Amino acid sequence: MADINAMRLDQSVTCPEQDRYGFRYVAAQLAQSVQAIGREGSAVIGIEGAWGSGKTSLLNLLRAALDEQKEDNTFVLSISPWLDGSDTSLVESLLIPVAGIIAAEEERRLPLEERESLKKKKGLTRTARTLMEYTRATARHLAPLAQAATVIPGVPDASGALNALSETSWLKEKQKTAAEMRTEIAEKIVAMDLSFIILLDDLDRLEPAQAVEVVRLVKSVADFPRFRYILCYDKTVLAQAIKKGLGVEDGELYLQKIVQISFSLPRPESFDLRREFLAGVVGLYESVNGMSPSEELIDELNRVTDIYGAALNTPREVHLALNNLRFRYSGIRDYVFLPDLCFLQLIRTTNSGLYNWTEEYLTERAIVESGDGRVSEEEQEQLAQKLGEYLSRFRSSEAKSAISLRHWVPGISGYQADNLKLFAQAGEEEKAMMTANRRLGSTAYWRYYFAFSSPQNVLPPAYFDDLFRKSSNPENYLSMARELLGRINSNGVSSRTWFEHILSQMTRPMINERTASECSGLLTFFFEEGDEIHARFRQRNHWFSRYDLDVNSVADRLLKRMLDDDRAKTMNTLLSLTMKGTALVWIANYIRDLLWQNGLAGNRPASEQERVLTNDELNLVRSKFSERLNNNKLILQLLQGGELGGFVWACQDIAGQETLIAWISQHATCDEVFLTLLLSLRSHCISSESGHYLSLKITEIAHLFGGEKELRERLSRIEAEGQFPDQTDEINKAIMLSKSF
Repeated sequence: MADINAMRLDQSVTCPEQDRYGFRYVAAQLAQSVQAIGREGSAVIGIEGAWGSGKTSLLNLLRAALDEQKEDNTFVLSISPWLDGSDTSLVESLLIPVAGIIAAEEERRLPLEERESLKKKKGLTRTARTLMEYTRATARHLAPLAQAATVIPGVPDASGALNALSETSWLKEKQKTAAEMRTEIAEKIVAMDLSFIILLDDLDRLEPAQAVEVVRLVKSVADFPRFRYILCYDKTVLAQAIKKGLGVEDGELYLQKIVQISFSLPRPESFDLRREFLAGVVGLYESVNGMSPSEELIDELNRVTDIYGAALNTPREVHLALNNLRFRYSGIRDYVFLPDLCFLQLIRTTNSGLYNWTEEYLTERAIVESGDGRVSEEEQEQLAQKLGEYLSRFRSSEAKSAISLRHWVPGISGYQADNLKLFAQAGEEEKAMMTANRRLGSTAYWRYYFAFSSPQNVLPPAYFDDLFRKSSNPENYLSMARELLGRINSNGVSSRTWFEHILSQMTRPMINERTASECSGLLTFFFEEGDEIHARFRQRNHWFSRYDLDVNSVADRLLKRMLDDDRAKTMNTLLSLTMKGTALVWIANYIRDLLWQNGLAGNRPASEQERVLTNDELNLVRSKFSERLNNNKLILQLLQGGELGGFVWACQDIAGQETLIAWISQHATCDEVFLTLLLSLRSHCISSESGHYLSLKITEIAHLFGGEKELRERLSRIEAEGQFPDQTDEINKAIMLSKSF
């Protein structure tokens, strides 16, 4: 079987073992049909098919089948006018090799004495000389004759042969007309019982003048008996070239006068094209990652291939999509989700307008999400209109649907083209999932999908060597922490910070090369400084979300490396960090993400091989953290910091809803704490036209405070008493915004 992982610039099949679409069976039957025409007459057969449908592959396999079923005294010649270059005319490309064959056959049939004499004279046989003169007379664009004759086999010095020809025969030969020479050649071919099958490929790539030359060759110049021509072309393209080159009204009708028998190349089944694409992607994953993809990954690959692979029309499109993947994937594998990259390369190949639209939309979405800009209603309508237009180009109803598209491109709502809405906000859980899986919709990773490669050269390897060296030594911890926190500043290259670039380069290969102690120091940094990281990014951008950074995935990779080295020791370290780490909000959210990872909370469990801890290990961590919820001193610090929103929902998944409600009842007896909690529970929302805002949906949080009636009554009482007017105004505004949008 052909190597499906190697990137081949020429995708044509050259031997039956490479055939993956059943063309070899078509070629075998076609070879029989060509031979069934017989050797006595002549024929022109056309193999018609769209660009990339596999015509060259079929022609290569047909050549092999003809060679295998070879008739006596029948010679098969392959000619590709498009590849022959401008210095060689098509007449020369065909007739000079034919002259060589005739010369060899004539010489072989001569008596021994005449053959020896001919060799001594370094001359050509009579028919070969005539054919060479006929070539001179009919070729409109000639290389020097001596140069042309060098291709004739069996002549030690072809240029000498031509000199001999010029001296001894030129006066006689030049008196013959082209018609007389053609008749003499035709009679000799019949007398020698020779037969030729001429394969002409890539005719649909020719300029109009070249297409006219093909017509002239087949119709008149080389219209010899016992010549069977097989032409490969895209009928529409070649007909247009003939129309332009000859100035006729109907190129297709003219083509019918030349081609007596036509055969349309069967289009591969859509299933076969999708199967080959999927096989190529799986092979690529295995070659780059050194392991087989998980069942979950296979399911995602099947999903994108079934929906958007249905638009593949030809083997060439499969080849192009796979080559684009092979060209990119190895350089950015640690920054992308392969099925999402497949989605982009499939639409890039089959619906380039949608590919360009996706990049434009995600660029605008990143600006909206970061708060750096807005998209007007008019701009949104234009984007939605373009999207509807590009989706309508798909044949498959599933590919036409915006519902399918939003699995890969977030923020799209609506089904029909006339009711599409864009820039809808993703939920926190969805954002977490997209970032953790490096999805196209992740604000942390989407740029890599459109880049040539990952930014491996942003910081030199020596920087990371020094960073990990410091992390392995507790005495250097403060120095390392200052260095990393200090990197939360602009890198001067893009809107991203140096800290984000450092995180992006903490890939599995990099971390797996480090020792467990080096990884332990960096993991400690996150447990100690995770909240400070968040606070500093919030200072840069008030609307910053923790899912805009992929800290948790880096922590996962560090923890996995440590577990592989010594699981018992690592668990002791993890439990200690859980109990003593100062970044309480980050720790709570990290444990929550681990619970979602294992399916112990939420509804998006990761595959077994992606999970960091076993359920028993994770439940032990969960239990230890729950003990910290009873530390009133820590809770007071949290309340003063006001960063309780994500912490509350994390605690609900960690300790359970009943425990959380009891915890809130214990600590929210004070009105100020009650209001602080409500403010912390506001949801960050984005309107593409109005920008960022905070809303508070009472119905979603009321159960934490004894019910909606009790919550509203308490809020009204505080407002009536005139206490904390700023806080109550903010809360009422958030409630109204939740209704408005």
